[in-house]
Amino acid sequence: MSKSDLTISLNEVLFYFTRAAFGVEVPIGLSEDFARANMWVSENGFDPSRCSLKALDNLDSQASSLSIKFEKTKEGGHLFCPEGKFLSSLEASAGCVDWIEVSNGSGELKISNVDSPFLVVSALGANECLGIKVLWTDQEKNQFQVNLINNDEWEVLSSSSKLIELSSNADMLISPLKASVESYKGKTIKKFNLAEEKLKILHHGVKVEENWEAIYSYFSRCLVKSSAESRASGAGAGLVDTD
Repeated sequence: MSKSDLTISLNEVLFYFTRAAFGVEVPIGLSEDFARANMWVSENGFDPSRCSLKALDNLDSQASSLSIKFEKTKEGGHLFCPEGKFLSSLEASAGCVDWIEVSNGSGELKISNVDSPFLVVSALGANECLGIKVLWTDQEKNQFQVNLINNDEWEVLSSSSKLIELSSNADMLISPLKASVESYKGKTIKKFNLAEEKLKILHHGVKVEENWEAIYSYFSRCLVKSSAESRASGAGAGLVDTD
């Protein structure tokens, strides 16, 4: 089977992506959050390996950091990395979801220098943070706005043809989604219906392409090499659930 024909299930997304994040030394709780965000990505018809590889690569190379700080601002709050590196979207996602739950979605949250903005959006979607909009301009000056409308509907407004999942290195602004008269002139609008997309995935599986091999290599770091010593110490699958 060629890489372009490979499909996996949503349960496999949860399994592999949790361990891929753990393979770059992300704590298990954040790794599970990352995997659930990738399930939401998959349910909406995106290739999760394409959405997530840069974030994992950045952590592996230490270009990004899980170190995060919060400061209160006049408008709401501000999340940033105190180390002068990119803020990992895995940590930014958790901080963002926590802030929305505590603030009840009121006010604005700025997140500085995030490596993979779409993963933050994915975490918001996975945690049903609704009635909000997310704005950013990335390092290539591409502008994006994501409106998370309700449980089934969301939309992307963009100023270019660049794939949103490949947008990187941006300052993000999250605020309540309110009726407005802002002009969408010059922007491409793409609408999503989660129920419809999820049904397609349940029938056909999650398609992963050329980045899957790299994701699998991070996953493989969690595997214990088979040897007489490893088997003696309990590595490997048991014969029953209680093993």
